[in-house]
Amino acid sequence: MNVMADSVLVIGGGFAGLAAGVALAGAGRRVRLLEAKAHLGGRARSWIDPVTNSIVDNGQHLFMGCYQATLQFLRTVGTLDRIRFQKGLAMCFLERGGRLTTLECPRLPAPFHLLAGVARSASFTPREKLEILQLGWRLRSPSGDCNSQLTVDQWLRRQGQSESLRRNFWDLLCIAAMNEDPHIASAALFERVLRLALFSSPEDSRLGLARVGLSDCYTSAAADYIQAREGRIDFGLPVRKLMLEGNRCTGVELADGERIQAESVVSAIPSFAFSEILPGELVQAYRFFGGIASLRPAPIISINLWFDRRVTELEFAGLRGTTIQWLFNKGRILGRGENYLALVVSGAHLIVDRPKAELVAVALEDLADLLPAVQHARVLRSIVVKERQATFSPSCEVQAIRPPVSTPIRGLYLAGDWTATGLPATIEGAVRSGYAAAKMVNSL
Repeated sequence: MNVMADSVLVIGGGFAGLAAGVALAGAGRRVRLLEAKAHLGGRARSWIDPVTNSIVDNGQHLFMGCYQATLQFLRTVGTLDRIRFQKGLAMCFLERGGRLTTLECPRLPAPFHLLAGVARSASFTPREKLEILQLGWRLRSPSGDCNSQLTVDQWLRRQGQSESLRRNFWDLLCIAAMNEDPHIASAALFERVLRLALFSSPEDSRLGLARVGLSDCYTSAAADYIQAREGRIDFGLPVRKLMLEGNRCTGVELADGERIQAESVVSAIPSFAFSEILPGELVQAYRFFGGIASLRPAPIISINLWFDRRVTELEFAGLRGTTIQWLFNKGRILGRGENYLALVVSGAHLIVDRPKAELVAVALEDLADLLPAVQHARVLRSIVVKERQATFSPSCEVQAIRPPVSTPIRGLYLAGDWTATGLPATIEGAVRSGYAAAKMVNSL
């Protein structure tokens, strides 16, 4: 089979794969993207619930103003207007008994916007405010000196952050950003997130929410962009293994035995899926590939509840002292007038094996302590989504395992939030990796 000189095969249609495909197609490459499933989006997608006709995401995602690669990607495919950003960083916190506090940051130069917001917030005690101010001042230095072997909890303790502040603020942020328990997550990675997201400019600190289903933010628009530039998207084509000729990747073999050749291959599938398509001789011959299979997954649970009445006016909130960590009012976010909440438990190792009915009961018990209206409301429908391999676990050890885009095999490149992006497993990391892979291919 003759292979066109500009042909690139992309495996996987999530954020990483579509970002790579868009960047490659925009540079004049002929892209063929293979998706094993019948839909694009990977671990960041949405669908329509046939019972309620509601838009359901497989996991709630927040965007941030510091997501420069993601904003560029959405701008390129024409969907940036589907994300609504805050004017300035604002967060609500709910506690048992229904106490509501807020953190609202004024438009001041960084890091004073955050420090001023903390100083005037009722979410923190005077002592806690001082602790945050002290940490913020230390993080003004241009580069971090955090020991790479420290966990987030160990680092925060060394920074003089009290137990109550860790539990009610830093731990919530850590679990949301890292999808891992602070006693496990890497402090070096968390410090990088804080510098990028909270202690940079006020514009970078803003949070953004999709006003449409997650899939509608990027999947169809990215596919259209690729196809309009002589590219091709194929569904239902799982890859069995990579094809090799000596030290070069020449394409892939599909599950049905069909072989597809290409000048370059970009694998943009999760680490566990990539390990399955690696020929055994590569793992034995190159240490580069050996550590990928040892990346440990971290689960996320999303509990979607529809009530017979309105139970809150809040758009989203962090939850203190409960199993459920974050609440998103999907009826208000999507503007559909539904009494629909999406609740999130990140780093859910301890409860992911519980029956779905039990998880709904836990969520309702938490909500009843936080929102008095829930005590009088009736649940009309519930959907529990367990993403057991939602992300990799960003422990201290994995930083040495995460591979770069370029591999020892010519013609084979990696993309995905699990690669060495310098970030935890986020949409921004996935898009960055896709762009980096495309840049490597385009430089040939």
